Amino acid sequence: MIQLQITTRISECEENGWNDLLAKVDAITQSLVENPSAGYQIRTALLHWCDAVDCKVAALPPDENDLLKQNPAMMTLETFGTEI
Repeated sequence: MIQLQITTRISECEENGWNDLLAKVDAITQSLVENPSAGYQIRTALLHWCDAVDCKVAALPPDENDLLKQNPAMMTLETFGTEI
């Protein structure tokens, strides 16, 4: 069974201001209410929406803390909470 994790993806969209993707998932779920017999098409649309969110998440710049962990030479004394 496929785990779509729609709520996690919606949270990502909200955090990053991706209102276009939020509007799209809203339209997809509204289609389900209006036309429940279109289950296959709606499932396909949801899968495409999930892919679109994942692509945008992958394009985000890395978190600063992750960069510091990968590149310890970038750490300064302020990073460690001390002053020069």
